[in-house]
Amino acid sequence: MKKPLAVVTMVYNEPEFLPVWRRHYGRQAGEAQCYVVDHGSTDGSTWLLGGMNRVRIPRSPQDDTRRTDFLSEFCGSLLQWYDAVIYVDVDELLVADPLRFPDLISYARAMEPGSVSTAAGFDVIHNPDSELPIDWGRPVSLQRRFLRFTSSMCKPVLIRRPVRWAPGFHCIDAVPSFDDLRLFHLRYADLDSGLERLARTRVQPWAYQEAGQHQRMPDRDWEGMLRSMSGLPVQEGGSLEARDPLLREWTDKVIASSLLRAGELYRFDLHISGDHLWPLPERFVGSF
Repeated sequence: MKKPLAVVTMVYNEPEFLPVWRRHYGRQAGEAQCYVVDHGSTDGSTWLLGGMNRVRIPRSPQDDTRRTDFLSEFCGSLLQWYDAVIYVDVDELLVADPLRFPDLISYARAMEPGSVSTAAGFDVIHNPDSELPIDWGRPVSLQRRFLRFTSSMCKPVLIRRPVRWAPGFHCIDAVPSFDDLRLFHLRYADLDSGLERLARTRVQPWAYQEAGQHQRMPDRDWEGMLRSMSGLPVQEGGSLEARDPLLREWTDKVIASSLLRAGELYRFDLHISGDHLWPLPERFVGSF
């Protein structure tokens, strides 16, 4: 008899995000079903994981292709023991729409065997001029209330069959489809923490010079990008339900962009970004 759901991430020195990830997925799936692949952390952040599974691998220069290949195999192998497997980066929190599902296990059980679920993805945005620095010990959704849709976070994250992810885990060999799964990306949820993390990723070894440019940009450029996003106008009325016309407008753009990309590594346009901020619907407050 298989367990219903496993959750996997891979980390290197993530003292802020890893406790948030542990709290969220430990509650959603149970700590014993969570796997943290530790890529040579040196800061002690992976030492205290409670009942979670720590899988240690040697430190090497950051190589997204190698990383994705390894995790595709690892997550596929877990399907020998679990009906479904989630892979998310450590700053990505999945929530099944609370209108329909109490947790991710219930959502996974409702999936068709052999299927893959793509989340509708959002950046959680910090407005440094009106919101306090974040307290990572408290739920993010109690402190940050504005989202921006982004196709780069519309990831095929929940699998019931082995897949081969493209680097960055953005795509597999199938057109995305969307239902009741939402991904909340925390990279832009706090200005100060974001700059601290950028300082770490900027100096870590990379496998090749052009890799990870978005994680090695100057502080001024990153802060300017965050402030530009936080200054977008607010679009009221979005519910984030699967039938929400505001959400469907953007997910339909993602699907349409895939029509001419059948033979490409990235099966849809990763640069489709919302031109408004959306308030977080009340039913999601406290869910992450």
